[in-house]
Amino acid sequence: MILLQSHSRILIETLSNRVQNLDKAVELDYNWVEFGDIRYHVQVSAKNPNVLLLSVSLPVPPPETVFVGGLPYGAIEAIKSAYGSVVQILDPPRDGFNLTLKINLAKLPTDEALLMKIASVREVVLGAPLSVVLKHLLSRTVAPGLDGLLALVHRPNESFFLFPQVQAP
Repeated sequence: MILLQSHSRILIETLSNRVQNLDKAVELDYNWVEFGDIRYHVQVSAKNPNVLLLSVSLPVPPPETVFVGGLPYGAIEAIKSAYGSVVQILDPPRDGFNLTLKINLAKLPTDEALLMKIASVREVVLGAPLSVVLKHLLSRTVAPGLDGLLALVHRPNESFFLFPQVQAP
């Protein structure tokens, strides 16, 4: 059994470093891949050192997975709910990525909890379909647009499947 942290260690260190050193106009251009074939790209230009662009590429989903605009079902709403006005979703995302977030570092508090939440973007995005299903099941309804089998991407070529149904009273 492997216990993995939900946040990206590289991303949390990068965010913390940038927030603490806003006065230094240093360019960044990092690419890395983490467990589960999640690719990240972080970019900061010297011209605009307060803006960090974070791009995320997800593993290729199985054909039965519901992806809306290149993201799992409910991901856009989950991002807006988790991060509010702290991040802006860029549409279209950077080429080769499913999602690009624009983060104004000057508006970020040095609060470690918020930085940790941003570094957990993988969890927010990939967990969105399950979150939507569970919220609707609490109210004994099925989420709109989820009439059949729902595939949750776990890792490349590994998915969990849900068939949400309302139980009759």
